[in-house]
Amino acid sequence: MDYIDAHCHITASVLPHGFAAVITNSARMSDWGSVARIVGAGGIYGAIGVHPWYISDLPDDWSQKMRQLLAREPALAVGEIGLDKYHPDMPHQIDVFKTQIQMARDLGRTAHIHCVGAWGRVIEVLNDITPPAIVFHGFDASPEMLDRLLRYNAYFSFGRAICNPARLRARDALRLVPKNRILSESDSDNPMDVIPVVRSMSEILSRPITGIKKTIYTNTMELLKNGQTA
Repeated sequence: MDYIDAHCHITASVLPHGFAAVITNSARMSDWGSVARIVGAGGIYGAIGVHPWYISDLPDDWSQKMRQLLAREPALAVGEIGLDKYHPDMPHQIDVFKTQIQMARDLGRTAHIHCVGAWGRVIEVLNDITPPAIVFHGFDASPEMLDRLLRYNAYFSFGRAICNPARLRARDALRLVPKNRILSESDSDNPMDVIPVVRSMSEILSRPITGIKKTIYTNTMELLKNGQTA
């Protein structure tokens, strides 16, 4: 069973040897075209969106252009979007996030969400506007928050943080997430970074690497169906 990188930022149209699939996410409007061009090349899936770090200079027609591209390219999901309390202008972040979540729901697409220190606000939005599937990437929230997020059709992607024994909350979260909701990610431009993540998953969960890879493959294929990106 090959590896899967469920949240990355690649621009190459060929996957490394030993990879079954990746989901590449955009962060800025300027990334949308490069993502759209490579989606559909052997095992490459993609998402377009505006990351909360890059909302300050959006043109007035950004949402219209995003919706048009999503409508034209049904294989695209929505992402990477979200909220980050360590970056400015939370009201504007929320407006942009709501707009993109609405698109995900309207068009039946998965939403790939970045959240740092703003879980309550993310939940407020999702309670009003719920897309068909959600990926919470780089997940390391508390057990109490995990219980709340499991009310949605949510998947939880784990990255390099779990390779660090000091990142106890991320490692504990991996143990608590239902096995049919676990994904692996690099969050980089190199899917090979996911290999040590899967090895750490194997150690933390006391399961063989082959079993972890099979679980992640099965979960990813289900995610892609739920978000209509397959």
